[in-house]
Amino acid sequence: MKYERAYDRSRKGVQLVTFRLGAEYYGIHVSKVREILRPLELFPVPGMGKDIDGVINLRGEIIPVAKLHLLLGTAHTVSNDAPRKRRMIILEASRGSFGFFVDEVLEVTRIQTEEMQAPPDLAKSEGRPDVVNGIVKVSGRMVVCLNSEKLIPDDVMAKELAIGG
Repeated sequence: MKYERAYDRSRKGVQLVTFRLGAEYYGIHVSKVREILRPLELFPVPGMGKDIDGVINLRGEIIPVAKLHLLLGTAHTVSNDAPRKRRMIILEASRGSFGFFVDEVLEVTRIQTEEMQAPPDLAKSEGRPDVVNGIVKVSGRMVVCLNSEKLIPDDVMAKELAIGG
């Protein structure tokens, strides 16, 4: 008996891991997400700079943890349900792994490439235009799609790699 796989147009597009940071919603391409964890013990390292919380020991690997709200230029707020829903996302970038805390991981969703809209020109004038790939509506929310390769500035990542990886 021969099995044929039906061609399904709904399977095209990209998958995003969507999460909440404060009152804002963000998404990162699922292929860049290495792990989603409950928060681990964080070890501060002197001289790391304002963009880095510290490092974690993930099964023997030292991984830097960034302050995502500072990298994105957003306010850091703590919600009442923060301890219960708070997660750490570990990303695999071409320059090495790094993590960051989020208030809540929402879902993994598939979007069509044509659904994503370019970021407004105002976002491009803030100094780091390459961090935002676009904006898309997911489950009734506006989600800012982030470029994980550009999330951490080169100078910060170079310092992290010297210590952690």
